[in-house]
Amino acid sequence: MGRLRIDRLTPPPAPLRRGDAVLAGRCHRASTPRSRLVGLLGTPDLDADEALWITRCAAVHAIGLRARIGCAFLDRDGRVLRVVDPLPRRGAHVRGADAVVECRAGVLAGIAVGDVLRRDEIPATSDIRVTAGG
Repeated sequence: MGRLRIDRLTPPPAPLRRGDAVLAGRCHRASTPRSRLVGLLGTPDLDADEALWITRCAAVHAIGLRARIGCAFLDRDGRVLRVVDPLPRRGAHVRGADAVVECRAGVLAGIAVGDVLRRDEIPATSDIRVTAGG
């Protein structure tokens, strides 16, 4: 695995969901400038249950990627504005999008405009309270 593989640049992944359905068991969140810049370029072996949620993003491309991907452009509330699956090498953009979710091609085939996607955040350990005598 390369140094720039997305799972080495992001916090632990969380499930990507549409309602109760899990679309990807491991959705990485690219929110730092470095992780957003690298994206999936250093991740040639994206698994079918892996996804990438890129924050503050309205345009993506697939130039330099080995695997075919699909993407969903989301508004601030996670509502799907557009699905492009598979993504052409030249890429796509959506004015007003707040985030983009990238998956292996075909994973987003059942997603429609208006669906809401969410990434189940895993609580930080400092937020977990342990009580004695449980």
